Amino acid sequence: MTYRASLELDTLMDKLLGKEKDEFYNCIDNPLPHTIRFNTLKGEIQQLKEFLEEQRFRVENFPGFQDIFRLLYQPYPIGKSLSHFLGHFYVQDIASMLPPRILNPQPGEMVLDLSAAPGSKTTQLAVMMKNQGMILANDIVSKRLRALINNLHRMGVINTAVTKSFGESIGNLYFETFDKILLDPACSGLGTLHKTPEVLSWWTPHHCLRLAANQKSLISSAIKALKPGGILVYSTCTLTPDENEEVIHFAREKFPIEILAFDLSPLKSRPALTKFNGKTFHPELQNCHRLYPFENETEGFFIARLRKTDRLPKPFLKKEESIYHVPVISHKTSPVKKYLDYFAEHFAIPRTEFSRYDYQISKEITLMSHELAQFPFRTKPLKSGLTIAHVLTQIGKLTTEGVHFFGNYIKKNRVDLDNLLQVEDFVNRHNLQIPMAGDNQLAFYYKQIPIGYGLAEDNKVKSQFPKAEWPFQLAERS
Repeated sequence: MTYRASLELDTLMDKLLGKEKDEFYNCIDNPLPHTIRFNTLKGEIQQLKEFLEEQRFRVENFPGFQDIFRLLYQPYPIGKSLSHFLGHFYVQDIASMLPPRILNPQPGEMVLDLSAAPGSKTTQLAVMMKNQGMILANDIVSKRLRALINNLHRMGVINTAVTKSFGESIGNLYFETFDKILLDPACSGLGTLHKTPEVLSWWTPHHCLRLAANQKSLISSAIKALKPGGILVYSTCTLTPDENEEVIHFAREKFPIEILAFDLSPLKSRPALTKFNGKTFHPELQNCHRLYPFENETEGFFIARLRKTDRLPKPFLKKEESIYHVPVISHKTSPVKKYLDYFAEHFAIPRTEFSRYDYQISKEITLMSHELAQFPFRTKPLKSGLTIAHVLTQIGKLTTEGVHFFGNYIKKNRVDLDNLLQVEDFVNRHNLQIPMAGDNQLAFYYKQIPIGYGLAEDNKVKSQFPKAEWPFQLAERS
């Protein structure tokens, strides 16, 4: 179906780009190359890349970014690959990967992702933080929150809690709490027309202004939640000044912030507007960046980096919100201790590794960073940390994620699969004809990459790999 720009949108693009607007429209019909970001929480980039290529996918490194690769060939949709299921990478546009890089969170910091779902940037933040410190990942849409939780689980993230609150309330709930904040709010999406060309026909200035009003409320909340001296990155995948320059100008005029310069090379970008349609914006707006899809083969994006320069007056709350701490215990505390002792003995995992984290235990064992466990929540999180094991009567049973998380430390009761056909049988939950003495819990690997968990029973190997919605195809059978 062919979509045509509305007269109002065409007028906007003419004012923004002049003669270049034709280049903008032309690029809509050209699909962008798929790009992926390898997840170093699951292994070394070269190791993960080689495993993906062994499954017949071909990728090439995107110049200037060590962890980003273009997809050159896919024998079937990459979202159905085993590597994707294992959380080895996230399919994400390069422009979407820039805001976390500009925020540059560090291990040990407290970070807020204010509009987090479905988790592309949240998982990237966790990787950059090496699963240390803590991230509060907030959103309000239930369907998107489910996707966020699933992606955190798939990518092996332990330092993140998911909450469901209106973003406008976060600034009062967590006043001047966070070292760094990412705000990537809902927007009109003009930078993603290659995926959603129908926007061309229904876009209106009125719709854009309603979104901008919400964005101003959210950035106000974010600045309240930011510590003095802290960094806030604001980004959108749209190109309208109402949702970009207007929002940052509003924040610069109302709050004690400064707009910081940053570099996006090797990508091409343009300075944000300081004048548009008869309006003049704060001169520091020139430090923000606009990316256009016809210049980089990326989505269109707007990115601003702000620093809070002073404290704000503490908001008056009619009712003081109660503080909620996630109920956790240490590795030394019963009943989790006996299960960790079992894993230490059975898999030869050094006991010192368990001391790095805090734990929740019920029918499952959940592991999280110390900073996340100590964080004073104002509402109970929907999900915190990563489930690593199931609890049985006397012993524990590692989940697939538990095998991945402790994979580098497991020295006993591990099975190294010989070839991709064996891996394919295992992940499709077929029993393997591998002679194994006795009944035992086993961790399975392929070329040092943790794959999953299984059982030895009656001289056979019984796969415990999670069931996918489709069979995995790893190698051509003769």
